[in-house]
Amino acid sequence: MRKLLSGALVVTLCAALMPGCYVRGGIRGPNPFALAATAITVAAVATALSAPPVAVNVEYYDYGARPGYVWVNPRYVYVDGAWSWQPGFWQPDRPGWYWVQGTWEPRGDQYVWVDGYWAPPRPGYVYIDGYWDYRDTGYVWLPGRWEVERPGFVFVGGGWSTYGGHRVWVRGGWRQDDGRPEWARYRRR
Repeated sequence: MRKLLSGALVVTLCAALMPGCYVRGGIRGPNPFALAATAITVAAVATALSAPPVAVNVEYYDYGARPGYVWVNPRYVYVDGAWSWQPGFWQPDRPGWYWVQGTWEPRGDQYVWVDGYWAPPRPGYVYIDGYWDYRDTGYVWLPGRWEVERPGFVFVGGGWSTYGGHRVWVRGGWRQDDGRPEWARYRRR
């Protein structure tokens, strides 16, 4: 039977034994569930020495596909020495904020999961959502980024379309704002 170590002990052990280990946000308060989640997250990150597999099939939803919610992407998690696919889910939106998807990042000789987070708006900038881009063997997550706002233009997010009988992702881009009602969700961001 396994015992869960307290989050503080795991973070201390991780920092001492694996300097590349990283957890965004750390431990917040005496909540035992937060401590257990931190312990599990750190343990998963500390053992993920190989690159996560390339996603073969993804579920991805454009901003505004379900009003009042944002999609949290599915991802691979490292469990018991093997990669396992964790499905995505919807979470309640925080109006005026941007959801930045979590991602696996290479750090030295290991991969580290950087949790998703809510980012406050930045005056004069627009947050461009990340997206799954199909490469040779599968989908790779390209993280979002901040771009300088362009007066008179709106960044219209990408979306799924059918081309030649196949479902394909059409990347978003800057469009001259001609007042189309279907772009209202992008103007509010």
